[in-house]
Amino acid sequence: MYYIISHTHWDREWFAPTDATKKMLPSLFQKLFQLIDNNPEYKFVLDGQMLLVKDYLSNFQGEERKKAEDELKKYSKNIAFGPYYGQIDWRVSEESSIRNIILGNQEAKKFGNIMKIGWLLDNFGFLSQVAQINSQCEIESCFLWRGLKMKFPKIGFTWSSPDGSKIHGIYLLDSYRNIMRLKDYPEVMEKRLELEINKLKKYSKTNYLPLLNGYDLDPVPEDPTDGELKTVFPDEFIKEYFNQEDPSLIGEYVGELMDGSIVSVFPGSLSTRQYLKIMNWHSEYILSKVLEPLIAIVDNSEYDKEIQKAWEYLVMNLVHDSIGGVGVDQIHEDMEERYNKIKEIFESTLNKVLDKVDQVLPLGYTCLNLNPQELPVLFENKETLYRFSAPSGILSKVDLKKYKVRYWEKPINSFHWENKHFKAIVENGKLHIKKENKDYLIKPVLVEDKGDEYSSAFDKELNLTFSGMRLKARSDNYSKIALDFTSKEVDFTLSLTFSELPYINIEIESLGKGSDYGLLLSLIGGGDINAGAPFDSVKRPYEIKYEEPEEEMKKFLVAAREIAFNNVFPMKDYVGLEKDDYFAAFMAKGIYSYTTHSTTSLTPSGAFSSKKAVSLILLRSVSWLSLENVKGRIGDAGPVMYTPGAEVKRKMKIETAFCISPKNDFLKYKNSFINPPLLFYKHINNSSLENQARVVHKFYSSVDENIEFVNMKPSIDKEGMTLRFFNPTHKKKEIRLPQKAIKTDLLENELEEFDGTIKPKEILTLKIPKLSLNTFSDDQGSKVNIVYPKFTWDISEDLSKPDISIINKMEREVRDLKEQIKDVDKKIKETQGISRYELHFEKYKLMRKALELELSSLYNRSKIERVDSSKIEHIIVKLNDVRIKRRGIEFLLATLK
Repeated sequence: MYYIISHTHWDREWFAPTDATKKMLPSLFQKLFQLIDNNPEYKFVLDGQMLLVKDYLSNFQGEERKKAEDELKKYSKNIAFGPYYGQIDWRVSEESSIRNIILGNQEAKKFGNIMKIGWLLDNFGFLSQVAQINSQCEIESCFLWRGLKMKFPKIGFTWSSPDGSKIHGIYLLDSYRNIMRLKDYPEVMEKRLELEINKLKKYSKTNYLPLLNGYDLDPVPEDPTDGELKTVFPDEFIKEYFNQEDPSLIGEYVGELMDGSIVSVFPGSLSTRQYLKIMNWHSEYILSKVLEPLIAIVDNSEYDKEIQKAWEYLVMNLVHDSIGGVGVDQIHEDMEERYNKIKEIFESTLNKVLDKVDQVLPLGYTCLNLNPQELPVLFENKETLYRFSAPSGILSKVDLKKYKVRYWEKPINSFHWENKHFKAIVENGKLHIKKENKDYLIKPVLVEDKGDEYSSAFDKELNLTFSGMRLKARSDNYSKIALDFTSKEVDFTLSLTFSELPYINIEIESLGKGSDYGLLLSLIGGGDINAGAPFDSVKRPYEIKYEEPEEEMKKFLVAAREIAFNNVFPMKDYVGLEKDDYFAAFMAKGIYSYTTHSTTSLTPSGAFSSKKAVSLILLRSVSWLSLENVKGRIGDAGPVMYTPGAEVKRKMKIETAFCISPKNDFLKYKNSFINPPLLFYKHINNSSLENQARVVHKFYSSVDENIEFVNMKPSIDKEGMTLRFFNPTHKKKEIRLPQKAIKTDLLENELEEFDGTIKPKEILTLKIPKLSLNTFSDDQGSKVNIVYPKFTWDISEDLSKPDISIINKMEREVRDLKEQIKDVDKKIKETQGISRYELHFEKYKLMRKALELELSSLYNRSKIERVDSSKIEHIIVKLNDVRIKRRGIEFLLATLK
């Protein structure tokens, strides 16, 4: 007896938007229900995500919807629901990754059978804390495909996060589709299954081999079981596998799974459509660091529905193809609408919450700083520079120092700045920083990008003209300058703000004009690379070299993969160079990748001749969802479709900074920029009212300043509130609270009374009682507002227009392909045996390409003229069917040969 898992992998937004893919779901579920009726032992996995179910139900209204929900409950013993809300990109999300599981569990509970298995079939790699996040959500095992570095084939493995959390895993050695559509060709079904079992069984002592019966967007589930084959749920599979397997055959992995040498992890997708990444970063920030903490302070649950909806929109946009930017333009336009809805929810809810906050704040200036570090804050507003220090973990009045700022618009040739932290010289479009015996050079670099939405392929340096520098503002302890650059691809301005702080704000305002380029902001200075990541800080090499897989692995190379080397890596919030006891780092809001790509100007002579560069990828501009030949990648990545929206022809503001400080001080400066204190102002009508208590509430009695604050919110059960932290260090640290706290897991199941310590690399959630704050009478009718920071992104509408010559070229190619298909059809009629199947395979390849180009041309024509939407929907369905048939006959030929 062998055991298989039947499933579908549902890319709800990829070559078609959700409005199209959701229409395929009613037939899928009706077929599924029939299979269960015919075989009560049949089991099916809904891709580990509840968005598939929500999309299905969105096809119905009223009584029809209730009937559909009842059917799902009726068959729930045969269907695995959850555990995730969506199949997110785990490289990007932090707090959102936790909400993905919480939301997934909440939705799955409505139907009964929650799958407590990590279903990670197609996500583009995994950062170090994914095992801990899943483990803390009662998920102790996973099925996984991308990201594992594997010299010799293995099926079972253990995966540990840096804190020591460990989960079991099944590696999908031959992909998640290795026995898809077995019944399409019954004449070879038995032989195909036998070959696949023989291919895998030498790597296991059990009969639990990763045999997966399903495919991308396959709306036709099948039941291939017989006396020798049985469907099982993933939890049963993994339990029996690890009970029976020889321990010597089980691999061990720790931390990040980001290797693309066996199957691609598409690092370029982290910088595709950069505007989406900025919107994502700000959305997570305003929900987790602003709105929820304020709601917790005033203990108000009337906003639950609004907050829940905002998180649903955010997690929906975090689906790996969606946030990765690897879809047609229409999908990412839908995403922008959802981000704007998050912003609308935030703004309307914030106004209501501030009415409640007003009652607990004293008059004057009050700051909320939930970071464990005392933070220096400096900001400019209406010709005045404000400076204050925000005590750690406190809601308290603060005293602001104010300085007059003089505004200029004065051309300058060079600029010099010095404070107690560094010396800076700006000349010829370059920023030179000196700290004692350490020298750093910062400069923008424009490079050619021959890649697509999936993969960057940075090449030669492009011409970039520095067109001048201007002095914008000046005071004794503050200056702002602007550096203007132009090229045929992009125009941009770097606005540099200098102060008494050890970091320089670098704001980039860009206007994309061309395509096929990457804009980098490079730091040359030498040292070891250290990068921020979701719930972690990681050291990385400058480059990873990919060796050619061993012969034993080559039979499992069934998808696109990266080759030669990789120099594009994930990051969150910062990346920099460690040298001695100092850290020189870029900090960035919404940039999720950096590169060590080198050009002639990034390996200059003189003082920097031996020092490599680390560069923020500010934006990438490409024109195609996928190309057939991209340097550094081989294999089929996705549909060949023209996507002018990925050229990023729009105005965009990117917020970054450069900091140089002792390593032990970096966290406070990073949080001063990334997660600054909230500064409230309550208008004073009567100066005598200023004699009010300075401290409104102290959240921590004491806390180690190396700890990171993550989130504060009302608890799920509404009986208290939760505080979340993580420890980025390798040492145990202390957190002392003024009240009793209960330690919980990430689902907020209570574990034990908190002992005041947080383990190395631990994500810690504490449940505490609701706050009881004094209220202040205010008969003057004053109203509180947030003075700092500002909560928005600055991104224009898409200014790109489809190139009609490219559309015409695609349409000509479609006509040529259809003629080739006719020729193949003639040959099929005259051919028998395996050659006939080979011709069918060739036909499906041609049909797939023709349909991709035809769909792409219609999508783009619809931007400039009216196109019949039913024609688009027809081609989507036909393309999906052809994709499945092409893959099916590929397996058939492999069996016959």
